[in-house]
Amino acid sequence: MVRLSAHLSVLDPLTLPVLDPRHVRDLGEELDSPAGAHAFLGTYLEMLPDRLASVCHAVRGGDWDTAMDRALSLKVTSTMVGALQLAALAETMEALMCRGDWAAAEPLLEVLAPAVAAVRKAGGAVVNGLLHP
Repeated sequence: MVRLSAHLSVLDPLTLPVLDPRHVRDLGEELDSPAGAHAFLGTYLEMLPDRLASVCHAVRGGDWDTAMDRALSLKVTSTMVGALQLAALAETMEALMCRGDWAAAEPLLEVLAPAVAAVRKAGGAVVNGLLHP
């Protein structure tokens, strides 16, 4: 397990909820469409493996622009659906990219993969109606 505390100034992302389904409910209210919010969550979950691969490729390739773009996108969409842990990890990645700290960004990738898997599992329960937002 990678220790994140050396790179985090305020909060350890791993202490946050994997998924807060209230965010999906709130999104549904904003859209005036609970079904639309669930559809958005479903699409988000389907795209997560590709997003993870893209972030990893950009960081390992030293592509600052792409890594920053992917981290920001992951942060924003994760926040929208309530994937708070993953959003915070993406925000940490963003901060590392802003500092040009590639050495710290690489180990963070090891934490992103299990976080994505956890969000996909929790999100699947919401999409399938096992958990109600």
